Amino acid sequence: MRVAVVQRMSHRSEHNLDELKELCRAAGYDPCYSLTQVRPAHPRYNIGPGKVDELRNAVKRLNLSKVFFENDIKPVQEYNLAKSLGVPVLSRTQLILEIFTKRAASSEAKLQIRLAELRYELSRAREKVRLAKKGEQPGFHGLGAYEADVYYNEISRRMISIMEKLAVIKRRNTLLRTRRAEDGIPTVALTGYTNAGKTTLFNLLSDEQRPVSSQMFTTLSTATRLTTFEGRKAYISDTVGFIRNLPPLVVDAFNSTLSEFTYADLILLVVDISEDVRTVSEKLETSLSILHEVGVRNNPILIVFNKLDLCGGDALSKVECLQLQQPYVLVSAHTGENIGQLCKMVSVLMGGYVRIRAVLGNGDLGHELISSLRRDAHLIHLDYGADKIELEADTPIGLAERIRRAATAFQVVG
Repeated sequence: MRVAVVQRMSHRSEHNLDELKELCRAAGYDPCYSLTQVRPAHPRYNIGPGKVDELRNAVKRLNLSKVFFENDIKPVQEYNLAKSLGVPVLSRTQLILEIFTKRAASSEAKLQIRLAELRYELSRAREKVRLAKKGEQPGFHGLGAYEADVYYNEISRRMISIMEKLAVIKRRNTLLRTRRAEDGIPTVALTGYTNAGKTTLFNLLSDEQRPVSSQMFTTLSTATRLTTFEGRKAYISDTVGFIRNLPPLVVDAFNSTLSEFTYADLILLVVDISEDVRTVSEKLETSLSILHEVGVRNNPILIVFNKLDLCGGDALSKVECLQLQQPYVLVSAHTGENIGQLCKMVSVLMGGYVRIRAVLGNGDLGHELISSLRRDAHLIHLDYGADKIELEADTPIGLAERIRRAATAFQVVG
């Protein structure tokens, strides 16, 4: 389906149609016409009437099916544009929601996206109904049959129902997180700008086969797996990616998912280092800003500059230009380059582990604790005697405390 992309800019705005085109492709559209204009918002069309004429000619000449605006447009502007152009006119926010709807796999993600759609519609409901009564236009079909208050209340009712279902899922996730915390095994969260290679890295570190694509927002549902870093076990999570100007209603709808970052013992912020320095800097700043927005304050962050294999040897000079305050590592999730170094850094930064030496009784309790060590820790030395078990291990703090209470001799050595 062939579409047009449009951006009205102020003198201080940055051109962002390239990313809008990528979003269109991710949704299955072919963006074959672009239009930009620097001017204040026109009250009827957002862009000026002359540009509307240009756009109308392009729609007819190129047989375009939709028009997507980088800007958020008001219902009256959407209505007037659709009336003039004869095709549906949608905002960047609506395009992102459309992509999310197509990509959502889990019940939680589907509910979160539906909630975001309803919140977007709620803010525009009364005005859209008023305009629809004037005559149907593309994107306003059927709304003329509604009374504004009835439509508004119906959307509100659906939102309440979805929020109740999400609250049940949130309680279940909280219980699961509590159980993991009781095990004392650290949690490592993978995040970053969309299409930075997070899922490729997740698959490599967890021995998984999650779907990977060069398109934006391939991953919407969080996946968590148990893996090891230098012999130290950790839960690693693959999460939804970020994007510049991520609509606030999407951030709000995904709040329960994004807030999981606040519980992580370590955040791996994945950045595509193969892009130019300015783009790398902007995407890194966007990602850090969103993490701060969802409540990440004191969690340690390791910046993982990915796609080292595509850099041609200038990766380090790019990083030096960024003047980073956080620790970082350069890797290629595709070739496996420097993954060993990444694992070493993760094993140190995620914390939650101590090295212990202990002596346990050679009985049921001792055998039970050894089984826990084999499952959740890294055994360095184990010696069975007639009536005692001597051991040395890197172990989660919670398990170390259980061993201390049962041990006849106990020492923390690192």
